[in-house]
Amino acid sequence: MNAPMKTYAWSADARVRITTSNENACVRAAATLSCALLLLAAPLLAADGPSVRVTMPTRGDVHRFVAQPGTIRPLQQATLYAKVPGYLKSIAVDKGDAVKAGAVLAQIEVPELQAELLSQQAQIAKASADVARAQSEVTRRQAEVARFDAELNRLRAVLEKNEAERAFTDSELDRLTKARRQAPDLVTAQQLDKARSDREVLAATLNAARQTVAAAQAEQQAVRASVDVAQRLVAVAQAEAQVADAGLQRTRTLLSYTRITAPFGGMVTARFVDTGTFIPAATAGNSGQNAAIVTVMDFDTVRVQVAVTELEAALVVKGQPVKVALDGLPGKTFEGAVTRFSGALDENTRTMLVEAELPNPGHALRPGMYAMVRVGVEKHTNVMLVPSEALVMEKTSAFLFLADGGKAKKTPVKIGFNDGAKVEIVSGLGEAAKVILVGKMTLADGQAVNVQEGK
Repeated sequence: MNAPMKTYAWSADARVRITTSNENACVRAAATLSCALLLLAAPLLAADGPSVRVTMPTRGDVHRFVAQPGTIRPLQQATLYAKVPGYLKSIAVDKGDAVKAGAVLAQIEVPELQAELLSQQAQIAKASADVARAQSEVTRRQAEVARFDAELNRLRAVLEKNEAERAFTDSELDRLTKARRQAPDLVTAQQLDKARSDREVLAATLNAARQTVAAAQAEQQAVRASVDVAQRLVAVAQAEAQVADAGLQRTRTLLSYTRITAPFGGMVTARFVDTGTFIPAATAGNSGQNAAIVTVMDFDTVRVQVAVTELEAALVVKGQPVKVALDGLPGKTFEGAVTRFSGALDENTRTMLVEAELPNPGHALRPGMYAMVRVGVEKHTNVMLVPSEALVMEKTSAFLFLADGGKAKKTPVKIGFNDGAKVEIVSGLGEAAKVILVGKMTLADGQAVNVQEGK
């Protein structure tokens, strides 16, 4: 007959049954030894708890972030249009192509502009020849003026000589006349007649000289007037040359618009036309889209745009931290700073546009992506901080679990700013406390824990 069965309870969750038999002593002895070992280990196993990491509070800075939906925009974007109408001769790019600044993207064919260019070049040559001819005429007439000036100076010198000789003959005639009256025997009638004759000859010569000088002065004035006319003709020719040159420059400028070039380096994100398509000029009376050729975006650096509400707009300043998360890139956070903001609120939405520029070397951030943007609008400095994973929230109350004597002690605290990584502890926590990093773990107040030091 078998011996009665005995049961040993060594923990709340396990039971061991040891059966002894009179017929098998060895089995009974082994079972007895196993039971004894389990009974000795039971208190140690019962005291064991979950392993937890702990850290101590630190001091530092923390921001209060506001989160708003935002959009990824390129740093630069341009849709390129045709300035002159014509047929698309060639297009060298398509969607997704990378381009460098100044690269020729497309060519428009406008043969009438080429013909106009040749005509205006001929007009420029003619106008230049006219200017040269007019300037040559001015030079020739200025030489005539110089020659007449020299001749007039010579005639004036002759006139002065004649006037001096006439004065001398007048005085000689007066002297002989007086002498004849006083002493008729000393001055003969022949001498007096000769003096009168010399005076008359010199008077005629002087009169002729005066007439010659007057004629020379008239010719000089006429030549000077012709110089003025020639100079005016030069001015007219130069004006015509300038008009022709302006027309040439305009045509060359229009021809330069037939070459569509990239205004900056980037990527072609849209192409609207194919070779052979008639491209109208983009004017006020023409739909711009009909004249569009390609769209180029530069998103090596992107703009993150977010609309900040009226309540927070006054707190925004340049340099505040910005954190960006995207549904299209789960698990990644992009960090930057406020680069600029509009400074005024949109009257329709009562929000202010805020921008942050982020480097985008791998083009992971695509223009048009939806983003959740967090802007650090306020900052507290030199405050007590603990990791966010240590915080436990129950409705509106905040708690921390502290490692105290191998047990978890639930401690209420007052919190301040929470930036997602660090939480500001306003009160309720000592500087030397060992804070358990709870994470997703569930702990109870007074529960036994195995402490592991962590950061």
